[in-house]
Amino acid sequence: MTTNQVPGASGVRIAGDDYQWLHVWRCCLEALHENSTGNTVNPVVAVGVEEPNVGNGDDIVLHRLSAPNTYVQVKYAVDNRTPLNLSYLDAQGVLRKLVATHTALTRDETQVEIKLLTNRTPDHEDILIAGRDSRDGRLMPRAGLGGPLSRKGKARSEWAEIAGTDEAGLLRFFDDFQLELAYDLERLRKDVSLLMTANGLRSDAAAVNLGADWISKQVIAGHRRITIEEISAAVDSMNLIAGSPWTRISISTIKRDQLASHAAVDLDWVDRIQGDVDWHRIEPAPPATWDDLASDIRKIPGELHGNKRVLVTGHFRQATGFYVGAELRRVLGFEVGIRQGDQLWTGEEPSDSGVITSNEEQTGAGSDVAIVVNVAADAAKAAAEWIRSTVLPIGKIIVVSPVLGTGPKAVATPRAANSLAIAIRDLARQNVGTGEVHLFLIGPLGLAVLLGHHWNRVARTHAYEHLGGSNYVHAFTIDA
Repeated sequence: MTTNQVPGASGVRIAGDDYQWLHVWRCCLEALHENSTGNTVNPVVAVGVEEPNVGNGDDIVLHRLSAPNTYVQVKYAVDNRTPLNLSYLDAQGVLRKLVATHTALTRDETQVEIKLLTNRTPDHEDILIAGRDSRDGRLMPRAGLGGPLSRKGKARSEWAEIAGTDEAGLLRFFDDFQLELAYDLERLRKDVSLLMTANGLRSDAAAVNLGADWISKQVIAGHRRITIEEISAAVDSMNLIAGSPWTRISISTIKRDQLASHAAVDLDWVDRIQGDVDWHRIEPAPPATWDDLASDIRKIPGELHGNKRVLVTGHFRQATGFYVGAELRRVLGFEVGIRQGDQLWTGEEPSDSGVITSNEEQTGAGSDVAIVVNVAADAAKAAAEWIRSTVLPIGKIIVVSPVLGTGPKAVATPRAANSLAIAIRDLARQNVGTGEVHLFLIGPLGLAVLLGHHWNRVARTHAYEHLGGSNYVHAFTIDA
């Protein structure tokens, strides 16, 4: 078994450069997507890398159609021994240099954004860092609260002294300052891969490396500002094009999507879901309700400005995925894609027959049908027990599974996913009489989205969310 060794100075420098080039490539992809989808009124028109005459915001510069441009300082750490706090910002001279850069760039009252981007984790004992807004990375407005004798007031005084300015100057800097922290390499590579998918490009590890290498070559050649046209020509020359770009939407109920600001639609419900830990967030926290979430989801098609090719991203659960897919149904002219691991699952894939097996249980409790999609884990027994324990008018329980068996790798390919979604829909059509459908999803999130996408000419459908154990809750009702 091999283990990592402590890198030398050259290794650290190379790793830091690779981290920066990958971020530059990420920004190029974001700019390319803005240009192709038109989902922003102030798009990036060029990406700078190590630009001259912009002080310590030179690592990445986002040149927009109109102000503000964004100036980014990238700091890579080989380990997490030193968190990001005022001591680090002082020892490295980062804060003083960034404030000086801000002062120089805004001398003629030009609007700018200054960003510090790093894989370092925040020090939650630092009172100003702890107040950073997780939505946009800004220290304001919390950093500006409290009088001069408060803890925050004393912290501002210390920060201002180290920054070489007064408190008013520090707050002006804070107004334009963002901290993007804990941006580790694994997340970065995943984000870049997702953005390549959104642009209709190859998005495997080799393709990600090609993009970062291209940025490195631009820097070596002294090419410091890369235009949209040059980015487009580069993806063509590297044979990265795999299809048409997608319009991206972001749905977040479990945790925030760090790329949400670049989506055409950003539905952020994290603060309205019960639970302090990501994987405990399932139900809306009162006064928020499932109906409120459904209302927001129903608005998505109207916010796409006629775009029909939609990449669904973010962090959300099964029932929400099904409902999102149902609002973007194929019969309405939408084409839907979702990243499942390293794969892109879409409704465009061809479908095969004979991919599911099912068994039925008659309960005699009514005319409705319960369908348990038993794919990712063999948990149908618990779902059936919950159904039998309720007063729902369900006369028949159908458990449907892949013929190849259940498990976390039961759906191996995009074609298999689309085939399962269509087969389950057809099974539902065949078994619905005069009643309604109650849907219980135990499967990959991508399958839930595709199932909703294909769910038409079935019956009124009630989608349930798993609360844990053998407990479920009704989430959404879909007319189909």
